[in-house]
Formats: sequence, structure tokens, C-alpha cells
Amino acid sequence: MTETEELREWDRRYFWHPFTQMQCYGDDDPWIIERAEGNYVYDTEGHRCLDAIASLWCNIHGHRHPRLDAALIAQIGKVAHSTALGASNPPAIHLAKALVEITPASLQHCFFSEDGSEAVEVAIKMAAQYWCNLGRPEKHLFLTLDNAYHGDTVGAVSVGGFPLFHAVYGHLLFPTLRLPSPYVLQWEDCEGDPLQATAAWLATLESTLQDQGGEIAALILEGGVQGAAGILPFPPGILAGAQRLCRAYEVLLIIDEVATGFGRSGKLFSCEWESVEPDLLALGKGLSGGYLPLAATLAAEHVYAVFLAPFGETRQFYYGHTYT
Repeated sequence: MTETEELREWDRRYFWHPFTQMQCYGDDDPWIIERAEGNYVYDTEGHRCLDAIASLWCNIHGHRHPRLDAALIAQIGKVAHSTALGASNPPAIHLAKALVEITPASLQHCFFSEDGSEAVEVAIKMAAQYWCNLGRPEKHLFLTLDNAYHGDTVGAVSVGGFPLFHAVYGHLLFPTLRLPSPYVLQWEDCEGDPLQATAAWLATLESTLQDQGGEIAALILEGGVQGAAGILPFPPGILAGAQRLCRAYEVLLIIDEVATGFGRSGKLFSCEWESVEPDLLALGKGLSGGYLPLAATLAAEHVYAVFLAPFGETRQFYYGHTYT
């Protein structure tokens, strides 16, 4: 038995893969990626393949980039991990500052986590506690879209809309309000007319906010395109109109740019196309160029300020994993 054959046997026996039917996994001899360079990955037998999915949309600078390799090696020579609970470290400080400087101007504070799903979880919890800290716990509902995808943790699934992936977990989820997918609305109800679709969708949003805005904590939208649903772009004006209505009806706007952030839309962040400045912004994937699990949730000043108080008032954000 060759080394590759042994690895394949162990892979099937021991390694439970995500989103994978393990009963038939291995039937098509999946690649075992051993190394990579630039835009290409190599398997254990030396075959080369274009990394066409950029390692699930996160490797935006190519593999083994000299500057990124050097930065990682330099950090390993200092410290591997240091908690941020009540302490800090230079790389986190520099990165938080850099992210605030390049994201929309409304966003002034950065909270780190491990991946895009958790960045969304953080945004959800920040929004929920924001209203509680303001003495308005009745604002607890989240408004989302049909066909939305925001990750696979329980909170992220709750604001998602992907029955194929998540229906089996329905009993674990918190209730949400749902709006139609702008893309589907455009092509099924508006004869492909983007302006008509935007007007119709915003009218539905405003009607919902008029009826239940007093109970809604936040609207969460992907960054101008529904990614996992099939790369379904929003008609122009959806994000800007959503921002205008959310502000009018005192509802926070969360933009999930885990998939669209860091240049994928032609601007650094997709919400820049419509000059949108969300209350909370979720980032992940390309943030670390695929080198390490890393995500961030950016918060506006008015959100952050509500969590500030003397120590004994217990208004701080009660959240933090080992690697946040």
C-alpha cells in the first residue's frame, strides 16, 4: 500500500468531512492536498490543480505569498496565542485600527472571532444586547431574507433561509421575520425590471417595519448578493433603501460581507457601491487570506457606546471564545 492509499483509507475511516455524504465519500478518489503555490494546489502524488474556489473563497492573495509567509513565521517566533479577555497584543491592536480605517466611516470598533458564522453570531448578540441595554428588550426579532445564508452556527442559521441545509435544525432556532429575496422578486414578480423590484421590495420592508418595527432589533442582509443561494445579485438601491428605512424606524442594519468583502465586488466592501454605512458589519474569509481562521464584527460608535458603564452595572458585551 502506498502512502497515498494509506491516507485515503484513514481519511474515509477517521475524518468526518463537512457537507459531505460520507457513505460515498472516496468513491471518486478525492484529492488529498499536500501543498500549494500561488493559484495552484498539489496533491500527495504531485498532480497540480487550479484552486478555482480559492479554498472556499478565502485565499485571495494566493498560497505561500512571501509577505504573508514571513509575517506568520515572525509571529510564531514571538507568541502563539494570548487571550484578549482583559488583555491585548500588538497585532490585534494594529489590525483593529486598520479595519476601522478601511471600512465605512460609521464603523469605529472591531471585535474579533474565528470565522464568518461567528462574526454573524457576534453581530446578532450585539444587536440583541444593544436594545436590552437601552431598556427596550421588546425589540428582539430579527428580519432576514428568504434564501439567505449567514453560516452554520445556531444563531447564523436562525437568520438564514436555506431549508436544504438547515430544516433539520428548525427546533433549535429562534423565530425570525422574513422578506422575499430581491433577486427572486425581480425575476418572478417584476418581469426582470430591477427598478420595479427595488421599489416593490422596499415597500414590503417599510410595511413590515410599520407593523412590527417596535419589536424588530435588526435587519440582516448579505452584501449585495446572496452567495450560497446561487450568486443572486440584489437590484440596485436595495442596500441604500434598507439603510434609510432602518434608520427611520429605529432598527439596526447588519451587513454580512463575509463572502463579498475585501474586493470581491470591485470595491473593498460591497456596501460602498451605495454609500451604505451599516450599524454592524460581519467580515471573514478573505480577512486572513486563508492563512488562519479569523473574522471580525465592526460596530458603529452609537452601538459601542451603549455597552459602556461603570464596572458594577454589568453592561459589557458578555461574549468571548478562547480565540476571540
